[in-house]
Amino acid sequence: MKSLNLLGRLRTVINSEETLDGARFREEAFTRKRGMPFPHALHFMLDMRTTTIQTRLNAFFKHNGGGEPISQQAFSKLRSNFDHSPFEKMVRDIVCEEYSGKYHLPTWNGYHLFGVDGSYTQLPREEELRWEFGVRGADACPMAGVSVLYDVLHGWALDPVITHAYMNERTQCERHIDFLCRELPDIAKKSILLGDRGYPSMALFRKLETSGMKFVTRCKSNFAKAVSGAPMGDSLVSLKNGVSVRIVKFELINGDIETLATNLLDISMDDIIQLYTLRWGVETMYSNLKEKLSVEKFSGKTANSIRQDFWASMVLLNSVAVFQHEANEAVAERQKDKSLKHRNRARTSTLVVTLRDRFIFASLSGNAELTKKEVINVVRTVARDTSPVRTGRSYPRNFKPFFKVNHNLKSRL
Repeated sequence: MKSLNLLGRLRTVINSEETLDGARFREEAFTRKRGMPFPHALHFMLDMRTTTIQTRLNAFFKHNGGGEPISQQAFSKLRSNFDHSPFEKMVRDIVCEEYSGKYHLPTWNGYHLFGVDGSYTQLPREEELRWEFGVRGADACPMAGVSVLYDVLHGWALDPVITHAYMNERTQCERHIDFLCRELPDIAKKSILLGDRGYPSMALFRKLETSGMKFVTRCKSNFAKAVSGAPMGDSLVSLKNGVSVRIVKFELINGDIETLATNLLDISMDDIIQLYTLRWGVETMYSNLKEKLSVEKFSGKTANSIRQDFWASMVLLNSVAVFQHEANEAVAERQKDKSLKHRNRARTSTLVVTLRDRFIFASLSGNAELTKKEVINVVRTVARDTSPVRTGRSYPRNFKPFFKVNHNLKSRL
């Protein structure tokens, strides 16, 4: 999907009466003329700039029809009249379009690669959030569980979930599988699920077998007797539930033994190992979500605003992927006649900063030529700042101590 198509689909969802009807808590909400109509509120919440809400409200009204800007307090009251469903609808709509078969998407030996991983996001220390989402840690900090089905080759989040602090990653993974088989059955048949060592279970392997999906997942050393007793190298074992899995055991540089389980039988052992390393893309996604898109710096302190912010962040994450692909194409075109040691790509951090200033303007404009011109300027700006793609690099994991998020800092929402 091209960026202009993306912006058009987002505008369609935002301006739909069906979107409003499904989102508002009361039938009379948004029936009167307001200082900020419902579509403008949604556009505003997709703004990625990091200034205070009031500063952004002032700029928004200046660039979109003028009038007296509403106050930050009025906006907080306004957003309490609708739920997160408009942003979830945007995510579902653009995912359905992108994976409809109309576009050429990157694959590995004909397979789509989906990494699945769970994480936790720290919430403001409000009693409502403790009751709604639960707590983790010795200091009983409110936390939300997050699980994402992520295309590691394409950079898209297909099925994001925000849930309670006691999230079961395996249960969420089974729901991701159901989503893929139900909503995108043609994609599910040509996909490989990549999971870390917290995911293997007898039930999950049975679920994957019955769904017809392929998988490669890391196993704990004590996962099952048949697995722990498997020899080094390549072997086929039968689990207690009758499911047969291929076990690949090999020694890492540091001397540790790594164990992978898969139902891919016609791919070499070296390819299975290389395939699993591609799972790291989902870790990079969480890094971008938390550090570049600042998902943990929420703009509200209610359960409703937390969900609104999360789903708006997922709209932006997939939007960044669209602009990233176009910028990478522009970089490749510029450097096609140059002899370079490494392939280059547009720098993601520069892309996010550039979109902070221009994304909302481009998405709101009803003038097709103006929108097209602005999008071209964004891509050209981003394509000037590149970074080399170096494959095969690895670094020791740096486990940082738990830290508190300063929720007084304003997010891009």
